[in-house]
Amino acid sequence: MIRDLKNTVNSISFPSSLPPFLRSVAEGTIIHIRVHPGAGKTTWAGAHNRELKLKVQAPAVGGAANQNCLSFLARWFRVKRSEVVLLKGEKSRSKAFLLKGLTLEKCRSLIPYQNPDQSNS
Repeated sequence: MIRDLKNTVNSISFPSSLPPFLRSVAEGTIIHIRVHPGAGKTTWAGAHNRELKLKVQAPAVGGAANQNCLSFLARWFRVKRSEVVLLKGEKSRSKAFLLKGLTLEKCRSLIPYQNPDQSNS
């Protein structure tokens, strides 16, 4: 089932009402993140194009930044670490994570993002 999700990550089209980095799937929610390793602390850093930016304290060596992302996302979204799955981008700064069992609405309510289309109203 995870393999099927990995294959669909590349063909994502986003409804305009959703943040462009979120997608609801049967297993939960997929979130697209651009990771910036080696930061002073792990924190959100805004949005860019179709990804949410995340600065991580760990360096991009030996998978440390990926592990830092997994732990941070589990804490942030209040799910077990085992419920956060790296689907795409193991050796890239652009990553896709599955948040198992997390609804799109719950995920959207927990992310620090404002839709640019709604900020002008």
